[in-house]
Amino acid sequence: RVAWRDGGGGMKMHPLFIDGFAGGGGASTGIEQALGRPIDVAVNHSPTAIAIHKANHPTTEHHCQDIRAIWPRVATRNRPVGGAWFSPDCKEFSKAKGGPVKDRSIRTLADEIPHWLSETQPDVAYIENVEEFEDWGPLEQGEFLHCTLTFDR
Repeated sequence: RVAWRDGGGGMKMHPLFIDGFAGGGGASTGIEQALGRPIDVAVNHSPTAIAIHKANHPTTEHHCQDIRAIWPRVATRNRPVGGAWFSPDCKEFSKAKGGPVKDRSIRTLADEIPHWLSETQPDVAYIENVEEFEDWGPLEQGEFLHCTLTFDR
């Protein structure tokens, strides 16, 4: 899936694009439209979400596992990663929730994003949903982060 023939008869590889919290596939559809090709890897713990995503994105490699339980380098098979999209459950971070943290296990989902970025070293990464993520640190390029990080509100 990640290789194609160039005009000279050789093979070329494109870097992977990951959907780290794949739901029904809306974000993946937008990414496909932008890239002009399907995303490569999708992860979600919910069998229902993965089944819907598979129906919408049949050529994507799906991992029906909690993102905290799958090793990023196993999911990507150590292949280069061009981009990663993460839309973690945000209800335990957002000020719009209007109350104290009720479920710390949901809150820890977002804590997996820096681990995935560190392990896969994508060229660019996107985190959707919550402006409070902008206050995370350290998220500048350097020892920990080797990609451009974009926040989409």
